[in-house]
Amino acid sequence: MIDLTFITGKITHDDLSPLNNIDPSYQIESLKEDLLQVEYPASMLLDVGWYPSFNITGCFQIRVIKEYDWDTPLFSSQANTVQSLIEEMIIAQKIIN
Repeated sequence: MIDLTFITGKITHDDLSPLNNIDPSYQIESLKEDLLQVEYPASMLLDVGWYPSFNITGCFQIRVIKEYDWDTPLFSSQANTVQSLIEEMIIAQKIIN
C-alpha cells in the first residue's frame, strides 16, 4: 500500500493508496486516470492520475487545480515511480499551503 498520511487535505477519492509501492509496470491493470483527489480550503484540489490509463508507456500526472479551472492548473508535473510521485505530491501540497 501507498502511505498517504502526509496528505493534509480531505481525501474525496482514493484508488491510489491500495496500490503497491513497487514499479508501476507490475500493477498496470490498476493505473487509471482517476487515482486520487484531495480537497483543500479556497477551492483548491490535488489531483493524481495515470495517463494514458492502463498503458505501460504512461506516467503519473499530478495537478493542483484552483476553483475547478482544469484548463489552467496552478501546478502540473509527472512521475514515473511511486517514490517520485510522492515527492511531487509533497511539492504540490506546498504550493497549495
